[in-house]
Amino acid sequence: MGESKYRKQNDSNYGKPVKLRGLILSLPMRADSDVVELIQDFLDPQELRSSLMYWDRLAWPESNVITSPTYADIEYLKSAGVLQRPKFNFVGKGNFGDVLLGLQNAVFSHYEKNSPGVWSLCEGLNSVQNKATIGTEPGALIKLLNAVPVPSEDVPLAEILEFKSKRRDELLAFREHFEQLIERITRHSTPDDELHRVVQEVDTACSNLVQTTREWQFPVKLSNTQASINFNITKAVNAAATAYKGLELTPLALSTTATAVAVGGAAVLSQIEFKPGLSYKGIKRPKSPYSYAYHIQRDLT
Repeated sequence: MGESKYRKQNDSNYGKPVKLRGLILSLPMRADSDVVELIQDFLDPQELRSSLMYWDRLAWPESNVITSPTYADIEYLKSAGVLQRPKFNFVGKGNFGDVLLGLQNAVFSHYEKNSPGVWSLCEGLNSVQNKATIGTEPGALIKLLNAVPVPSEDVPLAEILEFKSKRRDELLAFREHFEQLIERITRHSTPDDELHRVVQEVDTACSNLVQTTREWQFPVKLSNTQASINFNITKAVNAAATAYKGLELTPLALSTTATAVAVGGAAVLSQIEFKPGLSYKGIKRPKSPYSYAYHIQRDLT
């Protein structure tokens, strides 16, 4: 069955307007209020391509305290209308670490205020690791292990945009199912049943992505993908909280995705798991992710 026909029969949101999603990028750096380590003054090419694959809009802020040279990838994405370069000026005193962290928080707060729930932060090994954003309330962390294909760092950006245009249904199906995980489980009268149903949908969506990227004539890598959410698992309704607690200890297998990945290569264990996480200070977005991270695991093609 084709993906469009499957979604029409099984997805209640099929045919409705799709809400755009944006990701805020940063230079590769490690930062807290005392120490900042700027690794390079340009975006990581792998991080940029992974982000472009799954997001409608990207934003990379400029500031008066750190300047980065422009280069071909950035100019191309700006001309294509995909990348924004908002300018945020820092006024006042403070050490360099505080300034950079304050800038990152200001950018996210600006986008969240103007478009609530649309924008998320890109965090991880090849972007910012911002300890100062952490709140006191517990959050949730959702991980897809060995399940999400991303373009290699040398794939031309134009080819990624063309792929997105041709494979929009598969990309949207993955994003919608992944984002709806927590909301669907917590609002359902039988969370265990809904959990297995939505995990199966995520499994199918990831498997379809793996198969379509195998047909692509460009190198693809397999990644672990994680999303952080301002949602306290322990305060969920009892049945849903019990389902979450079980997943903290026993991740669910994505067997269809694992089969698709293993075609022509070594076997892998594809899984989805929930873990206690950390919340983001200053936003009230209980069930949609505020940050994403991609961690490359191996070559897919």
